[in-house]
Amino acid sequence: MRSWFGFTLSGIRSIFRKELIQLLRDPYLVGFIIALPIIQLLVTGLAIQRDLRHVPTIVCNYDNRNASIELLKAFQASTFFDLKPENFVYSERVVIQAIREGKFRVGIIIPPEYSQNVMSGGDKAVVNVVVDGTNANVSKSILDAANLIVAHHAQVVAAPVKGGGGFLGGMADVASVPYVDVSTKVLYNPDLQASYFLIPGILGIIMHMMTILFTSFAIVRERETGTLEQLMVTPIHTGDLMVGKVVPYAVVGFLDMILTLAVMVWFFSISITGSFWFLCLASIVFILTSLGIGLVISTTCRTQVQAIQLTIAILLPSLLLTGFVFPLEPMPWYVKMFSYSLPLTYYLEIIRGVVIKGTGLYELWFHTGVLLLMAMLMVWLSIVRFKKQVA
Repeated sequence: MRSWFGFTLSGIRSIFRKELIQLLRDPYLVGFIIALPIIQLLVTGLAIQRDLRHVPTIVCNYDNRNASIELLKAFQASTFFDLKPENFVYSERVVIQAIREGKFRVGIIIPPEYSQNVMSGGDKAVVNVVVDGTNANVSKSILDAANLIVAHHAQVVAAPVKGGGGFLGGMADVASVPYVDVSTKVLYNPDLQASYFLIPGILGIIMHMMTILFTSFAIVRERETGTLEQLMVTPIHTGDLMVGKVVPYAVVGFLDMILTLAVMVWFFSISITGSFWFLCLASIVFILTSLGIGLVISTTCRTQVQAIQLTIAILLPSLLLTGFVFPLEPMPWYVKMFSYSLPLTYYLEIIRGVVIKGTGLYELWFHTGVLLLMAMLMVWLSIVRFKKQVA
C-alpha cells in the first residue's frame, strides 16, 4: 500500500465509496442538494429580473378637461404607472386614505385650474404627486419617473404655446420656461430613510426564522432520542402534545419580539406611530403561524438534518418574495400568487404599516385575518400528519 504524504489511495477510495453509498441511501438529501441551487437561482432571478412597472396609482382629477386628460394619458403610456378606470376618485382625502391602507403606492392629484393655466401660458400648471414613502428606494424611483414624465409632457405642451409657430417653432425656448410642473409630497417617510423600511422588515425576518427553527426540531428531536414512543404511551392527546410544544416557544418568541422592538425604538430611533397593542396582537398571531410551520416541518422530517434543510428551503422564498427586499409589483403574476401564500408577506405589511404609517386593525384586518387562518391551518395540519405517522 503506497502512501503519499500520509495519504493512501486505497483508504481514500474506501471512504469515498462509503460516503457515496451513504449519500445515495438518502434520496431526500440528494434531491435537496441538486434542487436547492436551481430553486435559489430561479427565485432570485424572478425577484430581481424586472424593473419596477405598473405601480398601482390612484387619481383625483379636479380639472377633468382636455389638458389634464392628456397629462394622465402620458402617465399611462409610460407603463410605469397603472391608471385603471376604477382607480379614479373624486376627493384628495380618498387618495390619502387609500395610500395609508396600502392599496396604492402613489396618487396623482390634478387641481381644478390645471387646464386654464396650461392654455393661458401664465401661471405654472402644477400636478400634485403623493407618494408612499415607506420603501425609500421604490419611492425615489416613483418620484424620478413622475418628474421625467411631467417634464417631457411639459415640452409637448409648452412648445406650441411659447413658440406661437406650431410645434417645432417653440422647441428652442421650451426648456427655459416649463409650463407644467410637478409638486411632490412624500408621506410617512419624508426624508426617505431606508432604515424606516428595512429595520421593521429585518425584525419580521428574524422572528419568522427563529420561531420556525424553534419548533422544526420539536418532534424530530423526540424521535431521534427515542422519547417519542414514551410520550405516546402516556394518556396525552395528540392535540395536547402539539399545543404543549407550541406554547413555550410562543412565549419565548413574544419576549424576543418585545426586546427587538425595544432595540428598534431606542437604538435605531424608529418610533412606533401606530397602536403598540395591535402590533403585539398581530405579532402573536404571526408567531403562532411560524411555530405551526415549524411543527409541520418537524412532523414531515425524520432527522434534524432534514429539518434544517427544509427550513432553509422555506425561508429562502420568504427573504426574496415577500417584499422584504424587492417590491412585488414587477414580479410575474404566478410569483405574486406564491408570495401571498407566505405569512411573512402579510406580517411585513402589518409591522411596516403600524410602525411607519400608524395604521391599525381598521386598515390591516385582512392581513391579520389571513395570518390567523394560516396559524389554525398549520397547527391542524401538524396534528393530522402526526396522527398518520403514529398510526
